[in-house]
Amino acid sequence: MKTSLFRLLGIVAGGIGIMAILAGCNQGFSSNAGAQPATRTPSTPAATPAVTGPSSKSNVAYRPVSFSTKVSGNTVTLSLAEVAKAGNGNFLVNNMSFMAYQLDGKYYVRADVCVPCGSRIFTLQNGTLICGSCGTVFNATTGAGMRGVSACMSYAKKAAVYTTDMGNMIMTLDDLTTAYQNTINRKG
Repeated sequence: MKTSLFRLLGIVAGGIGIMAILAGCNQGFSSNAGAQPATRTPSTPAATPAVTGPSSKSNVAYRPVSFSTKVSGNTVTLSLAEVAKAGNGNFLVNNMSFMAYQLDGKYYVRADVCVPCGSRIFTLQNGTLICGSCGTVFNATTGAGMRGVSACMSYAKKAAVYTTDMGNMIMTLDDLTTAYQNTINRKG
């Protein structure tokens, strides 16, 4: 009877331990793309201007959320507040995928495609963009491949030109198409 009780307690304790390990591995990589980690809002002394959003020094993983854009003629508009709130996300325009993110207080728009593996999902973490399919790592500031699958590293994520106006990122279809084409053709 004691042996059965000890065996049952061992199974329960082992199950709790496995659940704790899995919970730790899953932190920051939730399948719920819209989840917001509790560590996203840094505390800042009152005398220092606040810098919000992801930092290249933080290991918090910002999985992409889906952004809504407004397309009118040749103009594509994306809310800066939406990007700031999520930290990292992506959007489609004319079947071309793009990412927009904030890093160290600056905003970026890049083509969002890993040509060899076909991924269109990049997690922003530690100042890098990590491909959701092959795990190849790109520099979030330059878009250049850093480590991982060599074929994928050769497709740097090209930046799209944008301006800001009234709390929005304003892009042209021409500039977005150029960034996308330069990424998939390994130009620029």
